[in-house]
Amino acid sequence: MSKLSKLVAGSVIAATTAVGGASVALADGYTPKQVTYERPADWSGVYFGVGSGYQWSSIDVDHVPARAGIGFSSDHDETIVSAHIGVQHQWGNVVLGIEGGWLSTLRDRGGDSARCDSVVPVLTNPILAPGDFCKATLSDILTIGARAGWAAGHWMPYITGGYASGGFDFENRIPTAVGFGATQLQEQAHARLNGWYIGGGFEWAISPGWTTGIEYRHYEFDSRDTIAYSRDLGTSSHALEGVRFEASTDTLEARVSWRWGRPEAAAPLK
Repeated sequence: MSKLSKLVAGSVIAATTAVGGASVALADGYTPKQVTYERPADWSGVYFGVGSGYQWSSIDVDHVPARAGIGFSSDHDETIVSAHIGVQHQWGNVVLGIEGGWLSTLRDRGGDSARCDSVVPVLTNPILAPGDFCKATLSDILTIGARAGWAAGHWMPYITGGYASGGFDFENRIPTAVGFGATQLQEQAHARLNGWYIGGGFEWAISPGWTTGIEYRHYEFDSRDTIAYSRDLGTSSHALEGVRFEASTDTLEARVSWRWGRPEAAAPLK
């Protein structure tokens, strides 16, 4: 019993000393450090933003009705600008949403021109003739699709895919006697192709409401027939012949977005 009394008494003295020492430290102005916990990013909300990057397109243009050896392929790569708007919601780490977008080439480059007869042998087409120059270019793309992401704090990798509508242009120019390398527009056509896209990227929440990221997409477009128009000495135009477009495009761009429904700034737990 004497040993038990001594043990209890020693414990009481030790606890009293510890409490007293802490009180003295607080009395001397010492303040223990507070741990600040940063709230994880909340990706839910409506967002919109802009982007810029580069695109690579492969465009085939063929004569309609199909004729052996009539047509050509053109590669078009150029800078793009874009805008997007979407809505998404977060369940745990899973983020699901829908996004619509538009991108356009800057059109400061005309694409790769090639002699029509150097791409394919021109046999019976009365318009595309040896010595002419042909080219096809991407104009713009409209999209609507789904996004699925994984919230990892202030980072979110995601995949995306959906419907795409692309505008493409074709023109045929002929050499002129005005000067070396001078050409005159002889034939042109425009078509809007339906298709699909798939891609992925990641976003980073840089501050409340603001995100930035990188995104890659691959587009495949269906073929479509349209009418090419002829230019007569550059003064008038008339329907000339049928042409068929088919194309695919790849894009890589950086994006910046602002989101409504953003969380409050991080605060220490109380």
